[in-house]
Amino acid sequence: MKTVGMILLWVVIIFLILVLIAVIHTLTLKAPERKPAKPCARTADELNEMGNRFARLIQVKTISLPDDSDALEPFDQLHLVIDELFPLCTQQLEKTVLHGVLIYRWKGKDSKAMPILLMGHQDVVPADPEGWSQPPFSGNINEGKLWGRGTLDDKCNIFCEMSAVENLLKQGFVPPCDVYLQYSVNEETSGHGAESAVNWFKERNIRFTAVWDEGGAVIDKAMAGMDRPYAVIGITEKGYIDLKITARGAGGHSSAPKSVTAVTRLADFMHEVNHHQPFKREFTSQVSAMFTNMAPSFGFGMRLLLGNLWLFKPLLTIVMPKINAQAGALLGTTCTFTMMKGSDATNVIPTEAYVIANLRTGFTEGVDASVAKLQKIADKYDLSLEILSSREASPVTPQDSSVFKYLQQCIADCYPDCGCSPYVMTGGTDSRHYSCISDNVLKFYPIRITSAQLGSMHNINECIDLTSCSDAIDFYQYFLEHYKSC
Repeated sequence: MKTVGMILLWVVIIFLILVLIAVIHTLTLKAPERKPAKPCARTADELNEMGNRFARLIQVKTISLPDDSDALEPFDQLHLVIDELFPLCTQQLEKTVLHGVLIYRWKGKDSKAMPILLMGHQDVVPADPEGWSQPPFSGNINEGKLWGRGTLDDKCNIFCEMSAVENLLKQGFVPPCDVYLQYSVNEETSGHGAESAVNWFKERNIRFTAVWDEGGAVIDKAMAGMDRPYAVIGITEKGYIDLKITARGAGGHSSAPKSVTAVTRLADFMHEVNHHQPFKREFTSQVSAMFTNMAPSFGFGMRLLLGNLWLFKPLLTIVMPKINAQAGALLGTTCTFTMMKGSDATNVIPTEAYVIANLRTGFTEGVDASVAKLQKIADKYDLSLEILSSREASPVTPQDSSVFKYLQQCIADCYPDCGCSPYVMTGGTDSRHYSCISDNVLKFYPIRITSAQLGSMHNINECIDLTSCSDAIDFYQYFLEHYKSC
């Protein structure tokens, strides 16, 4: 007994020593002094004029285009509006259209140097007007905001990038290397628009020093308890799976129900997956870098935990998914059941039923390993699995690259009141297709955004602050003006 007691005592002593080391280290973690935000560069009248111009893009109803569709009329209409809004871009840039996909080339001083690419997409998700405070395709300006589908996702990139280029063309500015712009038509449905553009670049042996697309943003409350807004730069995307889970069995009349049916087996399967999380959870190097970078901007408690992952990582791996779904999603594969089908009649027990699961695979387990985890559970309920579509996680953009560091410096110069951190994206963007022709794929909106606005993407009341749009135009312009070929 004495031996056991001594072992426990030493365990406690060692633990207390480790905690003391962590506390001392936490006290040394200091965030840089927070500087004041830069004032908006435009007057109220200039903001309204800018907003009215942007509104014209919102008013064109460019719902995402299926790959096999030739219904390009809304996109053709949008192209005409873009031509009118940005006459110098139209006159001076080389323009290519690939089944609605726009590609612009801005020739630089040295066209032999590796070019850079700015991206966005023309398409938007549908919008039911029910619940909107402003009609979703009105482009109304109210309370200093422009309202409508696409104001954030993602016509803001088109408008802000092309506004920046237009301003620089007015000044006679010529970039040091070629600059390309690319805007697809079916990003929201994971269509092949961006892929067709990538193939177009491949055919011309064009590789990019940097590819810059939508992704993270300048978020006022990236996580609760932070003392400043944070600009989060997406450096990779999780993988993706659409999985069909099917149950087959004896049907019958609902007046004589069986205790086990195709539907109940699916329900038991979904309950087990939801309540007994089967996927591996882990702080990968990318996620660790994000939280370590943000740690100094928290109060003491969170700074202690996140600033000392060497000690608290096992605890946080268990606790974080229970406290915050978004943070938990960073730690591994997620699975959400999104669609179901059983009988076509209310009084018939179906002989076949299915559910669709959408998985976002982490860097702990890829597509095959994630599906294998679910197959093991499905076997218990005699269910079959079918992968409808899948892709692995995208390559990781190195944080020590000159391009990543340059974007960080631009953020520090233009948003001095903000922190900056790498970010693992749980969603998907067109930029994933470009990993084969660029080692530096950056995913970042240079716009200030609130948590409510973040939640409005693909939801009701999508809107952007006019001042945020103004700042984003200036940010793109600053990035292009000061960029030096790498």
